[in-house]
Amino acid sequence: MSVVAFDGTRVTLSEERWRHIVFRHPELKDKAGLVLSAVSSPDEAFVDATLAVHVLKRLSGEVSGFIVVVYGVEGEIGYIRTAYYTSKVRKARRYRAFRKLRLS
Repeated sequence: MSVVAFDGTRVTLSEERWRHIVFRHPELKDKAGLVLSAVSSPDEAFVDATLAVHVLKRLSGEVSGFIVVVYGVEGEIGYIRTAYYTSKVRKARRYRAFRKLRLS
């Protein structure tokens, strides 16, 4: 599966990475569409020290907080590394030191 990210990068979610995500975060089992949606239209985006991009999408309804999707870029192609839910408090603490990206 792949999607065009907010910054124009084609980002791929491989079967191996999806199995990793679901194994580590079983609450995301039926949420592949949400993961890809977060990449294509995030509410916020950050870059870490390893140049991995962290996109966050606000959740509403039964689960509050954010879904976080982390992807790395090699050349012109991005590869999703992981995805997970996080709370507003944890998001504020974790992303305080990251560089915020402008959404286009």
